[in-house]
Amino acid sequence: MYLNISRLFFSVIEMNELGLAIIGAGPAGITAAIYAKRKNLSVRLFEKGIAGGYVADSVLLENYTGFKEIKGIELAQKMAEHAKAQGIKIEEGITVEHAKKSTQGFELELSTGEKINAKAIIIATGTTHKQLNVPGEKELLGKGVTYCATCDGPMFREKTVAVIGGGNSGITNALFLADICKKVFIIEFGSQIKADAVYLDQLQKKKNIEVLTNRKIVRIFGDTMVEGIEVENTQTGESSMIECQGVFVYIGLLPQNSIARELGCKLDKKGYIETSKEGRTTVKGVFAAGDVSGAFAQAIVAAGTGAIAAESVFQFLLEKKN
Repeated sequence: MYLNISRLFFSVIEMNELGLAIIGAGPAGITAAIYAKRKNLSVRLFEKGIAGGYVADSVLLENYTGFKEIKGIELAQKMAEHAKAQGIKIEEGITVEHAKKSTQGFELELSTGEKINAKAIIIATGTTHKQLNVPGEKELLGKGVTYCATCDGPMFREKTVAVIGGGNSGITNALFLADICKKVFIIEFGSQIKADAVYLDQLQKKKNIEVLTNRKIVRIFGDTMVEGIEVENTQTGESSMIECQGVFVYIGLLPQNSIARELGCKLDKKGYIETSKEGRTTVKGVFAAGDVSGAFAQAIVAAGTGAIAAESVFQFLLEKKN
């Protein structure tokens, strides 16, 4: 028994020199880093934006165990603080531009120009917002068009805005905006909004929110700033103009899979990385966690898959040493 323990300890110390690269510091990536660090693995954690990822944009979470309610940015900060307390540096503003197999495992090229080697990779890059792809969207981005109500909402205080999308993200952000904006339009392509009942109950209490279903965005117009949107009634074909100063887009998400594609990981038809229940991808040594792996898009689920991926990396490195 003593020999087995010594062998395991020796393996862990050696693995500390091998290296694990985690791409993405949302709930999945940060949790994976914490679990990997507790296994005595060396870790580098990269995040192209700010720590917390997509959860930092959430207005309010009421379903993260341990918190009756918590702002997304506060939860993101607590996660980052936890990582820091474990001796983990979150390398914010740094992207992994390219990754390929190497004799040492994998070679990663960073946006800083640095090239590093890692024995294993966890891809936790999450998702990004789908775009409307209508005239005016790109031209007026940052001039009234936005994808983050918590980031930009305060700039539209006492103004009229439109939220595009009637799912949970659209409705929760519309509720947030209704507290600071004069008027909020919710534009939904389908025949009804699709948010959870708890949000629908809150929606009915807001007198300054107007819901328009069966509507398609035709264009966003304005000279130097957003002045309004043109919408088409999908049932009648009639078009109408809605004057507003802000447009908040919440029509779905796209997996950030460029590194997975480059490494040759198998993706599903929607572009999410296919994994086993242990978080292993179809490429040996590459693991995935969180939203990019097609997991149920909730912060608490992402964190769980991050823990699983880190444990799988540990087992993978043990297998390589034995």
